[in-house]
Amino acid sequence: MSQPIPLLTIDPVNSHNLSTLLKLQLKPEQCGFIESIAECLQEAKEDPRYTPVALCCEQRVVGFAMYGLFNECQTQRVWFDRFLISQDCQGQGLGKAFADLLLALLFRQFQCPRIFLSVYPNNLTAITLYHKLGFEFTGEQDINGEHVMALENAKSRL
Repeated sequence: MSQPIPLLTIDPVNSHNLSTLLKLQLKPEQCGFIESIAECLQEAKEDPRYTPVALCCEQRVVGFAMYGLFNECQTQRVWFDRFLISQDCQGQGLGKAFADLLLALLFRQFQCPRIFLSVYPNNLTAITLYHKLGFEFTGEQDINGEHVMALENAKSRL
């Protein structure tokens, strides 16, 4: 008999989940790939284009993400900008499940043809996940030397 599918939700960052979010930890080898949650929240406070969210499994905060719509090169791009699952919740399929859920939300909310992200070329675990989700490298690099990947909206491929 298969396991029941856990309830996954994407919740706004608020006074109820903030302290738990700030306590989430990554594996030591992952820390150099993403800003701290506190830094992300400060950036979102300074730049209203960002939307930070708590990733919850059965009402327990297990991760964090941040996304936004930006005008670039005379076009608008939706960025799946920050994404992490706490180290104690990794290895359970939550990364892919939350990414699928969040990407569907972004395509619906922004009605965009593609979603972008950037990743350090040595972050092989993240790249493997992003490839599983359908992201492909664009050949671009951002100002930090991260490589840009894009995911085409399945509707735009029909």
